Amino acid sequence: MKRIMLNQKSGMNYSDIETYVSNLKTYQNKFQIYPSSIYISKFVESGYNTGIQNIAESSKGNQTGEITASQAKSCGVNSVIIGHSERRLNQKEDAEVLINKFNEAIENNLSIIYCVGESLVDYRLKNTENFIYNELKEVFDKITIPENLDLCVAYEPIWAIGSGMTPTNYEIADVSKVIRKYLDENKLKADILYGGSVNEKNIDELLKIDEVDGFLIGGASNDYNKVIKICESAMNSTK
Repeated sequence: MKRIMLNQKSGMNYSDIETYVSNLKTYQNKFQIYPSSIYISKFVESGYNTGIQNIAESSKGNQTGEITASQAKSCGVNSVIIGHSERRLNQKEDAEVLINKFNEAIENNLSIIYCVGESLVDYRLKNTENFIYNELKEVFDKITIPENLDLCVAYEPIWAIGSGMTPTNYEIADVSKVIRKYLDENKLKADILYGGSVNEKNIDELLKIDEVDGFLIGGASNDYNKVIKICESAMNSTK
């Protein structure tokens, strides 16, 4: 079964959590969930495989509003998302910040999803492959990745996130091959995920992509009925 990662972003209120947790209990071993940080304890205590959407780039000093990797680990978190395009844009996270977060995650034994993806302009200029290669190189060339690290690289074209648009299966497969080529050349082990408007309606078609090992799902992850349909499709798929 391909990996299902649920990035809930800031899409749920506290009143929704109890119903969500209880209704997905049967499927909780079929996915990994990345809730808002304030809800992490609820998912951990309910036995869910729980990650965190972000960590501080340093564990030193006082950092109001930040959550360090060691704090996340102590709460039962086992994974972190790094490099999501929304944080690159809104929080101005550059390569130096991402490298620092990688090192913090590695030091605290957190598995990592590293997000890469091009803008609509780069897509239309057919610059996707060069852009993705550079986003891999600017971080991975400057860190030491342990051989046993559970690492995923998520291809999330910026223009597809929350837009309802997705690349064709051929385009996703083509980018996945670029990612795999870079990983192989640098002797790195990682699963390749696709993210960007993945939902219960297109999951069956996306599951046909051999080059993809799983999916990082945003908006649809906040609706437990959609999550159930996605999980069942993944469970029934022969890919």
